[in-house]
Amino acid sequence: MKVGKKARKATKGGKGRNGKGQQPPAAGLLKKATKALDDGDHDEVEALCGEALKLESNSPEALRLLVRSTVDQARYSTATLYASKLVQMYPEDPASYNRLAGILLMRGRVQAAGAALREALRLDPNMRLALDNYARVLQADGRWDEAAEILESLVGSDPSRPNIWYSYAHSRHFPAGSPARAKLEKVIRNGKFDLRDQGQLHFALAKFHQDAGDIDQAFAAFEKGNELRARVIHKQVEGVRNGGLLRLVAASEKIFSAEWKNGLDGPEVSPRPLTLVLGPPRSGKSLLEGALSEHSRICNYGELGALQELLAELPKDVRQRYPLWLRRIGGDELGRLRARMDAIWGDPRDDSIRAYLLTNPSNVLHVGTLMALNPDTRVIFCERDAVDTAMAIYMRCFARALPYAWALDTIAEYILVYHRLVDHWENLFPDRVQRVRYGDFLEAPDTHTRRVLSDHGLAWEDPCADAYGETVDPGQVGVAGSGRRRSRVNPAFARIGEEYADYRPAFERALEQARSRVFAGDP
Repeated sequence: MKVGKKARKATKGGKGRNGKGQQPPAAGLLKKATKALDDGDHDEVEALCGEALKLESNSPEALRLLVRSTVDQARYSTATLYASKLVQMYPEDPASYNRLAGILLMRGRVQAAGAALREALRLDPNMRLALDNYARVLQADGRWDEAAEILESLVGSDPSRPNIWYSYAHSRHFPAGSPARAKLEKVIRNGKFDLRDQGQLHFALAKFHQDAGDIDQAFAAFEKGNELRARVIHKQVEGVRNGGLLRLVAASEKIFSAEWKNGLDGPEVSPRPLTLVLGPPRSGKSLLEGALSEHSRICNYGELGALQELLAELPKDVRQRYPLWLRRIGGDELGRLRARMDAIWGDPRDDSIRAYLLTNPSNVLHVGTLMALNPDTRVIFCERDAVDTAMAIYMRCFARALPYAWALDTIAEYILVYHRLVDHWENLFPDRVQRVRYGDFLEAPDTHTRRVLSDHGLAWEDPCADAYGETVDPGQVGVAGSGRRRSRVNPAFARIGEEYADYRPAFERALEQARSRVFAGDP
């Protein structure tokens, strides 16, 4: 599928200035909201955009900022609503359909995303961002060659799009003689990009270097990409360095104590049985998730942030006291929260379902809350070698603005904080927390899947077998996991520590330094 050399500009959904050439009245508020978004102040984003919408009820920019903010918080249901409103307001705007499709892809709703993208491309057949997303739909359908053809055509017709370069770099394996690497290096030298886009371009370049076997150049590109992305959200990064994560962990450990556990209601009050598949990014969750999701009595909610949606509905002063206020609410209020969260899932309860899977890594901070709302909640912790995990995170360009993911020290602290908190939940709920080690799973995926199913009281079903997964070329690692197609276990994907062995000492030192902070006591 080829695209033309000139793409028709998508409508903005509203003029940037009024008829007198002046900025619209909400412009100042939206500028402040954009800065608040970069600073990670999502309450401020919502407040400022709310004020902007009072002044201009059809402000597309306010809705776009709200979409970005809610996506960063993993509040995908609310993000879908905002994006859907943009489509309703501007049904002839292909960008609105593309924005909605991007969120649907994050939620794993590939067919719905494909429908939205086909509408975007009907309105503008040459819309590059929509074609980029449509390539992801094709990948999710196993049509790798078609996706690669689209992406190659896109970078050929307009080499100035960082996100398309990133998608293209991860669409297939590029041998040492490929001209793509030199072309991207020229784009980086000659182009004018903001920090976020520069960072994404360096991550794409790192993939080209890695494919060509130039590991030192690849690591240098990863370093540059991380440094640039960290500068975009430097306040959030500094918040981690100043003990933000440690304070959250210490609060959770004190609030969710053995005394609190003894006061939990019985499992019979749970609206639906939840199973949290936890682990830092790149720790093997998707492999286990893919196997479990094939079981007829398991429903996969993916990274849907129902709890985040629930918390966002509470008054700001209540949220500021979270999770402390959970210790102080009565049974009636807890019942109302349970009922509200059960409605947020978006589908009726099904008595045949034994487990609803949730895979959002940030749920490690909310296990206590989810246990309070659903006392029969179970936890599966996917555990990988800490150094390998840190290296894999460092070499991944995440779509969301994760404050810990762009520097060695913050990545190391995050991983150890994660382990400390999982240990706490396991001490409280030894019969509810199960560990699956990454290396063990790679060696015998069916054995460990059987063990997890057995602990849920479920019999083995053949579709859960690793043999039912799709064999994917190692050059496409990273794309397969995000495309919602179930890939087979491939040990080559786990060799990052060997491939970048010369750089392991730096990650080992970062973890050792973080260990003294994380386990030294309460901050």
